[in-house]
Formats: sequence, structure tokens, C-alpha cells
Amino acid sequence: MSFHFRPPATAPIGWRQVLGFGHGRDAFFGRVRAAQLSALNRNVPFNIGLVTLNLIGVVWLLRDVAGSGFIAGWTATVAALAALRFVHYREALRHDLGETATTRQFWLITAEVAAYGVAWAVLMLRLLPGAHPDTQALLLIVSLTAMGAGGCAVAVMPICAIALMTTIALSTLAALPSGSLLARGEVACAFVTFAAMIIRSSLATTAALMARMRSQTELAEQGEVVRLLLSEFEANGSDWLIEVDAEGRLTHVSPRFAEVARQPREALMGTPLLTLFGPERRRSGRAPVKALTGSFAARRAFRDISVPVVVDGETRWWALSGTPKFDLQGGFTGFRGVGRDVTEVRRGQERIAELARFDPLTGLANRALFRDALDDALARAIRTAKPCALLFIDLDRFKAVNDSLGHSAGDRLLREAALRLRGAVGGGATVARLGGDEFAVLIPDASPRRAEAVATAIVAALARAFVVDGQTITIGASIGYALGPEDGASVEALLKSADLALYDVKSSGRGAACRFLPAFRERADERRVLEADLAQALDRGELALAFQPVVDAGDERIVGFEALLRWNHRRLGNIPPVKFIPIAEATGLIVPIGAWVLDEACAWAARWPEAVRIAVNLSPAQLDDDGLIETVEGALARHGIDPARLELEITEGLFLDDKPATIARLAALNAIGVSFAIDDFGTGYSSLGYLHKAAFRRIKIDRSFVARAAEANGEASAIIESIVRLARSLDMETTAEGTETRAEFELVRDLGCAQVQGYLFGKPMPPEQATALVNGVRVLTVAA
Repeated sequence: MSFHFRPPATAPIGWRQVLGFGHGRDAFFGRVRAAQLSALNRNVPFNIGLVTLNLIGVVWLLRDVAGSGFIAGWTATVAALAALRFVHYREALRHDLGETATTRQFWLITAEVAAYGVAWAVLMLRLLPGAHPDTQALLLIVSLTAMGAGGCAVAVMPICAIALMTTIALSTLAALPSGSLLARGEVACAFVTFAAMIIRSSLATTAALMARMRSQTELAEQGEVVRLLLSEFEANGSDWLIEVDAEGRLTHVSPRFAEVARQPREALMGTPLLTLFGPERRRSGRAPVKALTGSFAARRAFRDISVPVVVDGETRWWALSGTPKFDLQGGFTGFRGVGRDVTEVRRGQERIAELARFDPLTGLANRALFRDALDDALARAIRTAKPCALLFIDLDRFKAVNDSLGHSAGDRLLREAALRLRGAVGGGATVARLGGDEFAVLIPDASPRRAEAVATAIVAALARAFVVDGQTITIGASIGYALGPEDGASVEALLKSADLALYDVKSSGRGAACRFLPAFRERADERRVLEADLAQALDRGELALAFQPVVDAGDERIVGFEALLRWNHRRLGNIPPVKFIPIAEATGLIVPIGAWVLDEACAWAARWPEAVRIAVNLSPAQLDDDGLIETVEGALARHGIDPARLELEITEGLFLDDKPATIARLAALNAIGVSFAIDDFGTGYSSLGYLHKAAFRRIKIDRSFVARAAEANGEASAIIESIVRLARSLDMETTAEGTETRAEFELVRDLGCAQVQGYLFGKPMPPEQATALVNGVRVLTVAA
């Protein structure tokens, strides 16, 4: 017979503790003793009283054998013990033992029980030797009965059971005369076996009692810890606890929950949770509310379901998680869980998601969204024979405003122009900003007269003077438009027709609107002259690189340069990249030019310190080139450049199509060790999906955010911060472009941007100047 007890965190439970020894001052054993004495008080009066009455009856029958003097003395002793036990029993009834009992109380009771055993032993030693064999048998039966009754009475006090059983059994067997028919081994074995069974039962019962009480104690302690943790959680955390019954009514409203709901706890108690949901549940919140009610109906756990609620007339979003509750019979009683307010997180996520579809500066559709709308409108026009109109709009003299007043003023001008553009177009049309000062309008079901009227209205609206920063500015607009499918039965053809019309307006003096004419295609031949010159620009040495510093936001040291391509035409002078890069991409010249840029950039980077990176723009056309991987590897090898120093910036055109081959080439370049940056994030060309597909290392935040970061409404700052958080969650870095002032730099640095780039730290410079800069004093000193 053996028991094994797992030692708890306080005092261990072993055989000595089960028997009543080694308790010390441990409060747990005090509670055990109280439970033992309480059980004894319940059992002793009936069992001991019944045995005593039976015994008195037997003694009376054997009074002649025992003698009157002995009977009187023994009866007085037993009566005294019974009276003492009765007194203690009454005291226990009047004065509850409480949760603990002392060792003194425990051993006093043990002594009383042992005294009963001694009294029994004295009786057996006196009666059995001279009794008739039949009487001896009767006394043995009474002894066994006493052992059974006593064992039941002290079932949870093993030390009492041992004292009582051994005293009665040994005295009874010892009192049998040697010549008696009952003085046999079988009788002794029966007594010993019965005593052992009672003792073992008492040990097992007491061990189980202690184990159960230890478990209850640990559970109570754990429950208290959980309660304290939950209180601390609600007091200091942003989340709160929530409980509902099987009908979905609130049954627990914590102070934090009431604070977030902005209602009294009393008013919320018993309120159906679903009644808190606002009208948004029928719109964007329809799917999550359906998921939540489905989980309620199916009685299954749910996690982070965002539902709309109305708080003081404002729609907020709560993320709820919960698990079903069941009672002891397995009946469903409701849900218990936690909630948290995710309104700001949701708004930030929605805003970031919009960056891939809308232009953050003006709020207009971006190129990707506009392209989708054009696909749909042209297909409908072909199907219904009702033409759609496509208008391309360029702001005149916008570059001069940017150069003279700065990018901040230019951004405000763009926003004002977008507002006028919307007003002139009216409803039913899609207005988009394609980038820079380029806008587009798509009018479905548009007659030629309506297209002309809208174009004329736009020209008139944008010709009126603007007031920016107290300055009166006049810019104007040039518009080229085409009607589909008449001027183009495919999206590409219609785009080209509108572009040719715009080109004709700009070539004719700007500030007007013109519809596409077939003759414009002939004029496009003139553009091919420029294309031819670009094809020879490399051989003529007209192409060159300029390098703009990229600075670490922490210590303001140069950590890299962005390589920028320049074309100094022999007759036309400096041609902006926005003019010749599209030609290079359209003609395929971007592939050899891009290879030259990579090689030239690596050649200069080889003269810089190892810690300085080089960033090179990569066009979509280059990514379509099967030889791109070989070109990159060759440039790196020729000039001994560590691939980790080369960062390829992806241009806007890459995101107009989702080509598997493009993803494959990006993956191959990444395997080489080259990293990627997504350029001008948030200007309308970025695709959030590519942040995962292309394993980008860096997000370059567009200067429009940087320039507006210090505005009072804080929207641009919030967007920058959201982009930084997004980048960190994807293990990416951020670079703030267009940093022109010290205030802008310090703000974006505080918002978490790792690097900055802009005129504050240097304009694009010749490679010789860049090389001297990083090989000399690399800390840039700038004006505050």
C-alpha cells in the first residue's frame, strides 16, 4: 500500500502529515484539521452512542461475571468520556470551529478517542477470560462492531483509527483464554485484517481529503491571481472584458467597458449586445456582424471580429473575441471575452489601402483606378454605341510655380486645381491625377458636344487666378480629348489619341482644348526625330548621371546616393527625364540606356566607401528584358560592388500590369543580393500587394506627405506614421523624399523615418562632386 503526493508550492503532504505530524504552522494544515474535527463531530455522537448502549446491554447481561464494583466503575468511566465528548460536541455546535483548528484541539480529540479504546480494552480483559464460550463469541462480535463503528466515526483521522483499532483488536485477542475454542489463528487473522482494512480506508480517505483541499486552495489562489490580473488588465489596458448570456444580453459590464461605450454600467446591464451596433452594420459592417451573429448561433469561439457601434452619435469600431460558456451540466450560458476599440487602427488601414487607388494629395482617383474605370467605360461604349470621352489635362506653367515658390506651394496649387476640376466636370465622371501636374477625366455616355463643353469649362476654370500663400498665380490648362470607340477602339488606342491631342495643344501654345484628329498622327512623326536623337545620345556622350545624397535620419551622415539620369541635348539643351524617359521606354531604348546607367552608377560607387549605397531607378521595360539579370550581375562584377550596396527603385509603370515574369525577375535579383525600394509610395502608383511579392527593403515616402507633415490637421503626419508602422511590420525601412527644411526633417525623423532625401541635404550633383563629398567630410552641415 503506497501513496504519492505531488509537492505543492507551500508545504508537502506525506505520511507524517496524513497521520497528523509535521504540520507546523502551515495554515493549510490548520484548515485540514478543522475539516477533520468537523467530520468527527458529525459521526461520533451517533456511532459511539449506539455502541455504548449495546455494550451496556452486554455488560448488564454479564454482571455476575464482571462483579458489581467493576461494572459501576467502568460505567462511570464510559459515562464520563461520553459526557466529555457531548460537551465538546455542544461547544462545536455553539462555536463554529471556523476555517482552522489548532494542533492542541486535534490531539485532545485524539486522546478522547484513545480513551474509548482503553476503556474497551479494560472491559474485554475483565469479561472474556471467565465468560462462557457462547458469551465469548458474543463479545468478539460486539468488539468487531465497535471497531466498525469507531472506524466510520474517525474515517478522516488516521491516528485515531490506528489507536482505536489496535487497542480494541489487541486487547480482545489477548483476553481470550488459551483453552477457548475461539483462541484460534483464523479469529486473530480476521481481527487483524478487519483492523488493517479500517486503518487503510482512513489513510486513503484522509489523503484524498488533503489532496482535494490542496487543489481547492490552489484553485482559489489562482482565481485570486486571475482576478487581480483582470482588474489590472482593465485598469491599465486598452481592452476590456465582456460577458453576455445565452440571449446575447450583457451580464458583465466592467468600468472600462462603460467608459468606452460612454454609458452608465446600470444602463448597459441586460442590454442586448447587438443593439449597440450602428447603421454601418448594413453597409461595410454587414459581413463582420453576420460572422458574429453566426458564431453566437453556432455557439463557437470567435476572434477579432470588428463590428461597428454607435458611441455618442459617432460610429466606432470594436474588435471582439469570445469563447462560449457552459454550466456544470453542459448547458450553454453565453459568451465571455474581450473587446478593444480599433477605430483609429481601422482608419489608418483604410487610408493606407486607399494609397493604392487614390491620390493622397488631391483625393482624386489615381492612375490604376482610372485605368480600371476606362476599361469599363470603353467596353460599355462599344456595347451600347454611346461614346465615352477621355480628357488629358496638363497644368500650364506649373513647373515655374514649383521652382519659384517651392514644392509646398505647388502642392497647395494642385489641391486647388483639383477642386476646380471637380466643379467644372460635374457628376457622373471620373476625375484622376495621373502624377505631377497631369490630370485626366473620363465621361461615360458622352456626346461630342458634352465632351467639348466639359473641356471648355475646365480650361476656363483653371485659367482663373489662384491665390497661394498670399501670391496670385495664373497657370491655365491644356486639354486633349478623344471619344471612344470612334477615336480608339481599345484602351491603348484611345489613350494614344487623347495624348496626341494634348501634345498638339501644347505644341500650339497651350491654354486650350482640342479633340483628336487623324492628322495628329502625322504630327507625331516629329516626335520620332527626338526618338532618333535619343538613340544616338549614348554614342554622342549626351547622357550623364547626377547623384542626390540619401542621409541617415539619426546622425545625418550620407548612407547612399540616388543615381538620376540627365540628357543634355546638343540642340535642345537639358531635356527633363519626364520627357525622354517615356520615349526611351516606348522605343525600348531604356534597355541599353538602363544598362549604361547601372554600369556607370556602379563604376562611381566603386570609388566610394563600402558603407555608401547606390540607388538606381528600374523601369518596367527593363524588367521585361530577359537579359536584365545578366546586366546587373555584370555591372556588379566589373566594378567589384557588393550586391547589398545596390538598391533598385521601381518606377510607377511596373504597377500597371501584374505579370508573373516581372515577379520572377524581381525574385532572381533578390537572390543575387540586390535590394528593392518602392518609389514615391502613396502617389497613386503603388500596389500594396507588391510589398509582399517583391520583397521590398524600403518604402520611399512621397514628398507631398513630407511637405504637409507639419500642417495643423495632422493628416499627413498620421499617414507617414502609418506607412512607417506598415514598413516596420514588413521588416522594411522608410526614406522621406523631398525634405527641404530643417523642420520637415526633424518631423519625419520623429515620426520614425530611417532616412531622408531632399534639397536640405543636397541637390542632384555631378558624380565628381558626390565622390569628393563622401571621401572627404561626410557629415553635411545644413542651415536650420
